[in-house]
Amino acid sequence: MRVVETGVLYTGKLRGVREVLEAPDGRRFVHETIEHPGAVVILPILPDGRLVFIEQYRHSVRSAILELPAGTLEKGEDPAVCAQRELREEIGMAARELVPLGTILPAPGFCSEVQHIFCARGLYESKGTPDEDEAITSVPLTKSEAEEAVRAGRIVDAKSLALLLKAQLVGLV
Repeated sequence: MRVVETGVLYTGKLRGVREVLEAPDGRRFVHETIEHPGAVVILPILPDGRLVFIEQYRHSVRSAILELPAGTLEKGEDPAVCAQRELREEIGMAARELVPLGTILPAPGFCSEVQHIFCARGLYESKGTPDEDEAITSVPLTKSEAEEAVRAGRIVDAKSLALLLKAQLVGLV
């Protein structure tokens, strides 16, 4: 694909870009992308094996959802540093060990976001300051309770489902 024209649709926390693309056969079409700085998603594992989810209101879907702790990278920030910050802010804990499990692309059809996924072990109390728009409750679940929450449709967040699957496939849960 060749970019023929680029324009900014909007700028806020994120930026929307409209591009005219040209395919190798000469066809042209418009594509819109939300540019995102990237994020982290963390699966915190307590010493007793329970998995720490959070429940928080997500205005875009007008509902409180059960999901794993996550957050947006600051410019130039190392994903592991961001993961520790988000653990402190969202569940009041930090990790002695962060196991990187790669990256996932939550919405590659329209968004540039890359999410860095981690398992967090060796958790200990370490308070952070939550973001002003966050009202979060920690929800520790056993592995079987988490699996039942997935089956029952209580966990529907794609990043959480993807990280849970990856952690199971590599034998961390």
